[in-house]
Amino acid sequence: MLPDGLGAALPPDPTWQFVVADGPALRRRVEESWLCVADGELGTRAVLEEDGDESGPGVVAAGIYDRGADGTVTLAEAPSWVQVGAGDGLPPGRRVLDLRDGVLVRETADEAGDGWLRSARFACIAQPGTEVLAVELDDKAVRRLELTRTSADPERVDFAERRSSMGGGILAATRTRWRPGSHRLPARLERIAAYAVAPRRRPSRAQAEEKLAQACARGAAGLLEEQRRAWAARWEHADVEVVGDPELTLAVRLGLFHLMASVADRGEAALGPRGLSGPAYAGHVLWDADVFVLPFLAATHPPAARALLEYRIRRLPAARRAAALHDRDGARFPWESADDGADVTPTVGIDEHGTEVPILAGRLEEHITADVAWAAWQLAAWSGRFEFLDGPGRPLVVDTARYWASRVRVDETGKGHLDGVIGPDEYHEDVDDNAFTNNLAAWNLRRAAELVERQNSPGEADEAAQWSALADGLADGYDSNTGIYEQFAGYDRLQPITASDVGSVPFAGDLVLGRARLVRTQLIKQADVLMLHHMVPDATAPGSLGPNLEHYLPRTCHGSSLSPSVHAAALARAGRVDEARSLLELAVAVDLDDLTATTAAGLHLANLGGIWQALVEGFAGVRVTRPDDRALFVDPRIPTQWEELRVRLSWHGRAVRLRCKDGAVEVGCDLPLVVQVGGRTTRVEPPGRWLS
Repeated sequence: MLPDGLGAALPPDPTWQFVVADGPALRRRVEESWLCVADGELGTRAVLEEDGDESGPGVVAAGIYDRGADGTVTLAEAPSWVQVGAGDGLPPGRRVLDLRDGVLVRETADEAGDGWLRSARFACIAQPGTEVLAVELDDKAVRRLELTRTSADPERVDFAERRSSMGGGILAATRTRWRPGSHRLPARLERIAAYAVAPRRRPSRAQAEEKLAQACARGAAGLLEEQRRAWAARWEHADVEVVGDPELTLAVRLGLFHLMASVADRGEAALGPRGLSGPAYAGHVLWDADVFVLPFLAATHPPAARALLEYRIRRLPAARRAAALHDRDGARFPWESADDGADVTPTVGIDEHGTEVPILAGRLEEHITADVAWAAWQLAAWSGRFEFLDGPGRPLVVDTARYWASRVRVDETGKGHLDGVIGPDEYHEDVDDNAFTNNLAAWNLRRAAELVERQNSPGEADEAAQWSALADGLADGYDSNTGIYEQFAGYDRLQPITASDVGSVPFAGDLVLGRARLVRTQLIKQADVLMLHHMVPDATAPGSLGPNLEHYLPRTCHGSSLSPSVHAAALARAGRVDEARSLLELAVAVDLDDLTATTAAGLHLANLGGIWQALVEGFAGVRVTRPDDRALFVDPRIPTQWEELRVRLSWHGRAVRLRCKDGAVEVGCDLPLVVQVGGRTTRVEPPGRWLS
């Protein structure tokens, strides 16, 4: 039930409504992450309406950073729009986040009858930066919560501003209307807020006022109607349903909701590993955005994927300066970046003994440069158009190739090497010829050469030929006798223990064994060689997925939240669907069971994107590789515990609906579509047909 004035609530549906009842106090911060509402630009954690400032960062704006006294760059906190009191709070009560429209409803009452409250809040995804709160409560709750703004001019606009030490800021304009309670009606508070944000200048008060005026003209009920239409349109191209497992369906939809809510679809989108749901990693942008989140957006809402890449495009000057600083050509993207594209990766951390240890990722985890090129190619492959790669996205592929060309060391035999890197594994640092990094760099070089050749650019023809030759000569670590890629030069000489020799996965290998011993073993943190198979399967040796799964899966600790979903995808593609399902469930548990005890600081968006990839690219077997692919490749592998896997997405400008069963798939479409299923290519006319 919604507070008065908003209209009717949507019908109950347990596969769409994420419900949280009163739980342990220690879980409160985790619940704030689960129930966060966001609109792509502004995120509001599920702090209670009566929570004070001591509850921690409640509202953040994407891309607005602040520099601390110690020089660290963090996501700036925005003024709150949900706080209405600061007195003796009521219990959290029962809270329901409806994923169909992004409305969070709270209903609570004191057990002794000392006050009750009902509230609803939402962040307007159709009008980013516009927020709505409605609260109903009895007189006891009014007195108990010491409500603010209960007698002021109902048309008054209040302003609150947070300035960043980096020049920008966040300004909130709010209008709060209050209706006192009577013997027949509860008291009611309605608040509409509008935010103006600016990363490098003072935000505009006039802009905030105008946005607020437009929102108030629509009214809370009108904004909710608009909200429902906008979310329905997003779900039309993004929903995933596991028929036969309603709990898994709800968990997946919760993840997709947060992925969609965390990324703007205009301008640029600076997406940190926890999105807008929490402050972890200080909101810095890592490969999580490019490799794990972008494919979902490219397949469901391309404007948002384009905004992620616009963040990279606008920081190309910084990436070029970074390459020059390392005496290299082209562009070198930082492992962690924030407002201006400079590397903000911490250089020192604390180990399990409380000792300072150097963090080498900023200097050595260079695969991020190829990851950015891969992300640009993904958007083009899903959209079926080279225009982005021929235009604004071109330097994301070409300038990164120039970096790799200047980074490769060619030995006396003509073999190319990349020395001193860190791969996705991260347990083994400063290694040579990491298979993931080398092969992705080779892929990057080949795609750049292809773009130059496509555009028939005479001035770059010799350069493109050099890139192709370097790609062909770069050490790939592949042993054709075993079908296995050596993770890096010398990996096979390490102590060959498996994860089960140490404990039950998942576990943090560095905490269990200690860093000094861990690096001498073959234990790995997360998918590395298998990440290569996942990202560029056509660039790996045919038939090599199975042998590499057999070899590396037992050696993986899953010490990173990024790992289970990638392995689930790989196992599903290999036909090992029961093992894949188990690892998919482990991935789902990362945040819902708070496996790493870090969900209080925000949801793991890369894991949520990885879950989508496991379902769509793994179990549904959907693969896209090139913008000029003539057919959509689908190869479903469905566990017996599921009745169907239903997926909605967009491919080459077509709305596609898949109903996957083991060995068969119904393909629905709004435009004619060519599909390859089971090695057979078929043209499908709207509205669709079954294929096997």
